[in-house]
Amino acid sequence: MAYLTIARIGGDPDQLLEHYRGTSALMDGVGHDHGLIVHSGARTSDGLLIVNLWPSQEGSEAAAADPRRLAALQSAGLSPSRQRKEHHDVERYVVFT
Repeated sequence: MAYLTIARIGGDPDQLLEHYRGTSALMDGVGHDHGLIVHSGARTSDGLLIVNLWPSQEGSEAAAADPRRLAALQSAGLSPSRQRKEHHDVERYVVFT
């Protein structure tokens, strides 16, 4: 069953977006290595919104624990207290190409 992760990161949107852009290649690699299906990131009025679709909960958890991801978050000073996450089993998704 697919698994949806929604993360809201609070802070200065411009600073967060700069770090997001600077680490996108690294984070794309982490996602790829753990089976990421779809990723989307958006600037919000109070930070950054990230939505990821994974093939399974295990893929999401493995990516979350990946040392490359953790180092990137640490370098940006993004402590867990600045992140709010939701996780949901996905009933259905459609990909149009």
